[in-house]
Amino acid sequence: MAEENSPKFDPVKEFVALRDNLTRAVGEGLKSVTANTSMFPAVDVYIEGENLVIRTEPLLGVQPASIEVGMEDDVLVISGETKDTADIPPEAFVSRELRFGPFTRSIRMVRKVDATAAKASLKNGALTVTMPLLSDSTSQIIEVTPVED
Repeated sequence: MAEENSPKFDPVKEFVALRDNLTRAVGEGLKSVTANTSMFPAVDVYIEGENLVIRTEPLLGVQPASIEVGMEDDVLVISGETKDTADIPPEAFVSRELRFGPFTRSIRMVRKVDATAAKASLKNGALTVTMPLLSDSTSQIIEVTPVED
C-alpha cells in the first residue's frame, strides 16, 4: 500500500524538466563564452550626407575618460571599461547578465573615410563617431569589348 501514496513516475514530466535544465545550462554556458565577444557595444553604421556615422548603444557604467577611439587601417576600434557602481556582494546574485570590465569593439569601414577629420561625441551614454566619406579613387569602370569568334 505504500506504493499508492508515492508519486507516480511520469516520463514526460521528467523529460520536460531535463530539457529545461539543459536549456538553462547551455544558455549560462554560452553567456560565459560570449561575455567578451566583439559584439559589445552594439553599433549602428549609416551614411548621413557626406559622412559615415557609427553610433553605439548607451555605454552604461563607462567613464568617458576610459573611452578610446582609433583607426587602424580601415577598422575603427572603440575601447573602454565598464565599472559596476552598485555595492552588491557577488554571492547575493541569483542571476547576473550585466557585464563589467574592459571591452573592445572593431568595425570594418564599408567605405573609405577621412579618419583625420573624424569627430567623436558622447551624448546620453551613446558614442557617435562621424567621419567624412572619401571618393573611392581606386574604383574604376572597365569597358567590356565584344570579341567576335
